[in-house]
Amino acid sequence: MAKDLRPFSVVDNSGFRRLVNTLEPKYAIPSRPYFSRTVLPALYQETKAKVTQSLKEAECISITTDGWTSRATQSYITVTAHVMTSEWEIKSFVLQTRPLFTSHTGLNIAEVLKSAVLEWGLDNNQGIAVVTDNARNMDVAVREAGLSPHIKCFAHTLNLASKAGLNVNRASRLLGRVRRVAAFFHRSSTATAVLATKQGMLNLPAHKLIMDVVTRWNSS
Repeated sequence: MAKDLRPFSVVDNSGFRRLVNTLEPKYAIPSRPYFSRTVLPALYQETKAKVTQSLKEAECISITTDGWTSRATQSYITVTAHVMTSEWEIKSFVLQTRPLFTSHTGLNIAEVLKSAVLEWGLDNNQGIAVVTDNARNMDVAVREAGLSPHIKCFAHTLNLASKAGLNVNRASRLLGRVRRVAAFFHRSSTATAVLATKQGMLNLPAHKLIMDVVTRWNSS
């Protein structure tokens, strides 16, 4: 009996069942199919009902959407709704994340958007603002889905403008020199140690040189 009273994290499945059977012989442990077929679907329907009610009560609804790829190289489209309550509280609901087995064309993405609008009863709203990135396929998708107005993500616009500015010859050449210096210290442990020593001699904070990332202009 003492052996079976080890922490659950180190008790195997059969040991756990013996322990429960000893404590309460009449208790039947729910199976995995019970949770996957009964508990989780019921929880989903309960949550969906609450979200649907919140969307019905909202005067204005906006949605954001984007495509992304998992580590297993599977493509998905996520649709999120945003509403403001009568108390001026912003609420966001991830309505769905659907796999996209076809190419990311505007027409295919439009079908996903139209499906989400119908499933969540948003088709009765007059005008649903949609926020996306600046990709051309998103332009086509929002237009084909009949949603309006279409608002381009400001952060993405800023990113594109900044990258264009950094590609100017003078800025690009300067960044190239800085990258070579930073790369040298990243490759050499000896140089890194000398850099740390010199900073200490000059009473400077101990910093390492950072390498910028092409997709994050603020790192440059």
